[in-house]
Amino acid sequence: MAGTEMRGSAARPPSARKINWDLIRVVAVVAVMMGHITFIGPAVMSGVDPYPITFSVRMGASVLLVISAFFACVTIRREEPGRWLRRRLARLLPAYLVAVVLTYVVTRVAVLAFNGWHVRHGLFGVLFGTPYAASSAAHDPWYLPTPADLLANLTLMQPWSAEWRFLDWAYWTLPVQVAAFIGAAILWRHRLRGARLKMLARTLVVLPIVLWPLGWLPQAAKTVLGPLQAGTGIGHAYLFGLGVAIWLWSRREMSHVELVVLGSIGVVVHSIRAPFPVEAGVGFAVMLVLIAAAARGPEWDNRVLRALRRPIVWLAGISYSLYLVHQQLGFVLARVLSDVGLSGWLRLVVVTGAALLAGWALAVLVERPAYRALTRGPRRPDRGTRRRERGTRRPEGGTQRREWGTRRKRVTEREPELVGGRL
Repeated sequence: MAGTEMRGSAARPPSARKINWDLIRVVAVVAVMMGHITFIGPAVMSGVDPYPITFSVRMGASVLLVISAFFACVTIRREEPGRWLRRRLARLLPAYLVAVVLTYVVTRVAVLAFNGWHVRHGLFGVLFGTPYAASSAAHDPWYLPTPADLLANLTLMQPWSAEWRFLDWAYWTLPVQVAAFIGAAILWRHRLRGARLKMLARTLVVLPIVLWPLGWLPQAAKTVLGPLQAGTGIGHAYLFGLGVAIWLWSRREMSHVELVVLGSIGVVVHSIRAPFPVEAGVGFAVMLVLIAAAARGPEWDNRVLRALRRPIVWLAGISYSLYLVHQQLGFVLARVLSDVGLSGWLRLVVVTGAALLAGWALAVLVERPAYRALTRGPRRPDRGTRRRERGTRRPEGGTQRREWGTRRKRVTEREPELVGGRL
C-alpha cells in the first residue's frame, strides 16, 4: 500500500489513515442515522413523537455502497479472490448475525408490551410464541417479528419472499453487498480486467434504466421478478458501477467525460427513487464529487480536520456496527422515551447517544475480535527468510506487490489507502 505524503517535509508512515475517506464515511453514516431517527421513525412507527429537527436527505446508505465497491476494486487486486472474499465476509457477517439476534429479542419483548399482547410458555413464548390480546393499546400495533423472520434474516433470505420481513430495514444493504462481493470474486478469478472491467461499470450503471420497463409488466410477472431483483441486488447495481468507475478514473483508465456521464446517470436513478428527489439528488451528487476527490486528489490536510481527526477516525472505525444497531433499536428506545413524555431535544440526544454506545460496543466486542479470529493465518516466516525464499530484488523505495493473477509486474501508481476497515 503506497504511503501518502503530508504537506511539509515530514512523511507519514505507510499505515496511517487518510482522513479523506474517514470523513466521507462519517458523513454518510451520520446521514443514515439522522434520517432514520428524525424522519423515518416518527413517520412510520406509531407512538414515536416527532423531533424538533428533521433530516430527510436520502443518500447515506447509497454512498456507503459506492465506497464499498471502490475499495473492493482496491483490495481484490492484492490477494487470491477466494481469500479476499473470506476476509470481506469475516468483516460483514459476525457483527450482522449478532445484531440480528439482538434486534429480534429486543423487538419481540418491546412490541408485546407496546401492543398490550401476552404469550404463554414464559420466555420461550416471548421469543417464539403466538400472542393474544389481553388489553388495548394506546397506538396502532407494531409488527411482531416471527421465528421465520429471524431465520430469513440470519440466512440473508429476506428479499426473496414477501412473507419474510426485515427485522431492521437498514439491513437491506447486507444481501446486496454479499451478492456483490461473491460476484466480484468470481469475475476477478475469470480475469475481468481493463476494457472488460470498464464495460462492466457502464453496464451496472445503466442496468436500472434497462430494467425500468419491467415495472409495467402484469402483477403476476412482478410477483416472480420482484423477489429475484431484490434478492440479487440488481436494482442497486448502479451504485457498484459508480464505485468501479471512480476507481478506474482514479487510475486514469477512464476519462473525465465518461465519469461525469456515468455519475449523472447514477444521480438521476438515485433521485427518482427517493421521496424527495431534489434533496436526494443534490446530496448524492455532492458525495460522489467528494469520493472522486478523495480517490484521485491530495489528502485534505487542514487545521480543522487535524483538530477533529480523533473523533472522525473513531466514528469511522465503528461506522459499520453503528449502521447495524441504530435504526430498529433506536425506534424502540424512542417509543419508550415518547411514552414517558421526554422532550424532543432530550429524546434526540439520548437516542443518538445510545446508538453510538451500542455501535461502539458491537465493534469492540464482536466485529473486530471476530474478524481477527476468522482471518488469522499461520505464522509467517521472518522477513529475511521470506526474502531468501522469494529471491526477489528490492527496488528503491521498498518491495512492490504484484497484482494477483497477472504475469508481469505493472507500473505502480499511487493508490488510495484502505481506511476504517469497512469495505
